[in-house]
Amino acid sequence: MTLLPVFAGLVVVVVALRGLLTHPRLPLWVRASVFWTVPLAALTWAYIMVADEPVLFPDTAPCPREPYREGVIGGGEVAGVSTAFPPRAYCRWEDGTVYELTPGAEFLFWVLFALTVVPLGAGLWHALRDPKSQVDQARSAGYPSA
Repeated sequence: MTLLPVFAGLVVVVVALRGLLTHPRLPLWVRASVFWTVPLAALTWAYIMVADEPVLFPDTAPCPREPYREGVIGGGEVAGVSTAFPPRAYCRWEDGTVYELTPGAEFLFWVLFALTVVPLGAGLWHALRDPKSQVDQARSAGYPSA
């Protein structure tokens, strides 16, 4: 049941990308922006997801296992928490105190996400408003007509 929404999402993204690449009024840098913002957004997302992991350097773990002095950040046990979407990594102490680990990276992710979604939305809008241009583009590329 999970494959159907994934497949539908992929079809929408492919149609949006084709519409973006054939949009006559968008400058080349806008069309090309999707190809550099997607990998950067993916790298930023991965950075946020591993921010609470103490595996590489346990001595300098972002969420210290031994509490600081009482009242500095939080008290009691601490746990690192990551959420996949929206991407967020933070430390949560027993007393409810939360310490954000990657506020700058979260902002960067949302900027890159917007820089990806807006041009793809314009491409989808173009593909849905003028589907004939998509067919003409496919025919001029040498695809056989049905």
